[in-house]
Amino acid sequence: MLVSDKLQSFGTTTTRQKPMIVPPKPWSRPDEGGYKMLRTELLRYHGCNMQKEVLQNVDLSIVFDGLNALGRVPWRINQRVLTVAQRCWDNNIPLGDIPSKDDNPLPEEPLHPKRQEQFWEPETPGYESYDLRSLRCSAMLKLDQAEKFKEFEEIFFPYNMDFRGRAYPVPPHLSNVGSDLCRGVLKFAEAKPLGPRGLYWLKVHLANFAGKDKMSFDDRVKFVDDNLEQVRLSAEDPFAGERWWMSLEDPFQGLATCLEIIDAIDCGNPESFLCSLPVHMDGSCNGLQHYAALGRDSVGGKAVNLCAYDEPQDVYVGVMHEVVRRKELSYNRAAKLVNGLIDRGVVKRTVMTSVYGVTYIGARQQIQEKIISKGHDVDEMSNEIFQACGYVASLTMEVMGDLFTGARETMNWLTTCARMITQHGFPLAWVSPIGLPAIQPYRQKKAATIVTLLQTVTLINESDDLPIHKQRQVSAFPPNFIHSLDSSHMLLTALEMDRRGLTFSAVHDSFWTHACDIDEMNEALRDVFVDLYSQPLLERLKQTWEMRYPELEFPDIPKRGDLNLAEVKQAKYFFQ
Repeated sequence: MLVSDKLQSFGTTTTRQKPMIVPPKPWSRPDEGGYKMLRTELLRYHGCNMQKEVLQNVDLSIVFDGLNALGRVPWRINQRVLTVAQRCWDNNIPLGDIPSKDDNPLPEEPLHPKRQEQFWEPETPGYESYDLRSLRCSAMLKLDQAEKFKEFEEIFFPYNMDFRGRAYPVPPHLSNVGSDLCRGVLKFAEAKPLGPRGLYWLKVHLANFAGKDKMSFDDRVKFVDDNLEQVRLSAEDPFAGERWWMSLEDPFQGLATCLEIIDAIDCGNPESFLCSLPVHMDGSCNGLQHYAALGRDSVGGKAVNLCAYDEPQDVYVGVMHEVVRRKELSYNRAAKLVNGLIDRGVVKRTVMTSVYGVTYIGARQQIQEKIISKGHDVDEMSNEIFQACGYVASLTMEVMGDLFTGARETMNWLTTCARMITQHGFPLAWVSPIGLPAIQPYRQKKAATIVTLLQTVTLINESDDLPIHKQRQVSAFPPNFIHSLDSSHMLLTALEMDRRGLTFSAVHDSFWTHACDIDEMNEALRDVFVDLYSQPLLERLKQTWEMRYPELEFPDIPKRGDLNLAEVKQAKYFFQ
């Protein structure tokens, strides 16, 4: 039975916002663009009418041009990968986004009498059974839409953005911003010859899916060459032999790359092979890259590949080594409990989220989840694990503060200014480098509960007339400001690629183009980044606030370091 038939049998209807078979309507006003018949708003307002009104009176030409450049990229369904994904679903082969059709057995007893309140947390055994239904529905909707659009020569995704300026395709189920399954079944509609470097970048792309993204580019290519027999077996019969592709971090995108590499090799002349597979270049801990550029932080910049090195720098490994070194100098009992347990994975989430304002409690929880997964008996050691994870969290955050002093000082300055503004009852507002007025929508929500004979309904009022949520306004501002900068970098790169006549798409800090154009995209995205951060961004932000709030005296901008921004243009692993 086809997935679409199953959806019909369940009475399931998909959203009206599907991929388009003609190019989207160009954006010309905040309420004019995207779908030709369906009404689409430029921003996903979430009740923030204040921002909606402001947009009517500003120049959004750069925003419109960037979204239009992304929206007119034609795509196609990769039918070979779709066939494999459908077979996984039909034969109950759980893989990536395709969940098992069988429920997991529930535990016979709760984890621990003192931890029963955590029984329904996502990390709890048995929780997955209650999450599987939504996962199955999601997979079916993705497969259904891919099946319906597989015969079209071109499909398009209209774009809009959130209040910070981050761009997203409007269709919720199938798009290039979706999961591994979605990305695996999509390819560019236009095919271009690989040229002299295309096959090289395809192999780098595949090695990244195999978790080899901390090697040099040449070593990644060598890894694929050493495993070429497995690549070939995966391409020739994905369900035979060792099924190497299923072990990749993103199996469906990995399979699509295996197919493309083998086709290119077997054609006899790889340089002339017509390839339509998008190849990705991803930022290295991108939030920290933006902070390092803002503060000209040379130490932090080196750690996140803003500087030229022959090998990629791994910030997570660097932090891990320093955490381990400091732990070994400590006589704390908690330090002894985590002997041999601190690795790259333990500190990674905390390092990633430090730039977005993770708290000590959040960091401790992240580390605890990782350490428990290493096999500790929670029942017997819950208190000790709690203390040990708190110790590692404190140590990790301390190392991050010492390593990324520029980022910490900039984050503290943004937080201090945000606190001053919210104390007067104003929401945080700023203008991004591409001219988008951003206003944080966080307010004290007002709930009203209505009790009927059948059910109890709670209505949430998120009106702009409600008082602001001061704590959330302050804590969310530094990461939201950085998101407005990374989205500006992405859209400006989209415009530059469009000016050069090259295909470009992106998922936030993951930039995509044809394999043959990777070298030129790498040049373009570095040029745009340097141009962006050569501007006095923090000075403009402060001047805007001083004009809007003349009664407030904002602190001086933190002193910048000695990072040479121009070095980014030679930084081979800035995006990798």
